[in-house]
Amino acid sequence: MDNLGSDRNRVEWKSVLQEALMEINPDKLKEKVAQAEVAIFQRLQALGRSTDSAEARHALQDASNALLALKRELLKFPDWRPE
Repeated sequence: MDNLGSDRNRVEWKSVLQEALMEINPDKLKEKVAQAEVAIFQRLQALGRSTDSAEARHALQDASNALLALKRELLKFPDWRPE
């Protein structure tokens, strides 16, 4: 990925997450959550194994946790927890 794509992805996941968090239509929420999860995953891939990305990874983890809460509380997904 070129720098332009990387820069766009750096900001894009935040706007896609914001759209999911602001969505009030339950029918659209599932799709918005899925889009945000993809954007977060793509950002994690772009970060690779860089050791100077701890703050970015923490923000992405927080975003993932927010999406999981949306899925459980609003979309009534099963309460899945890792062992």
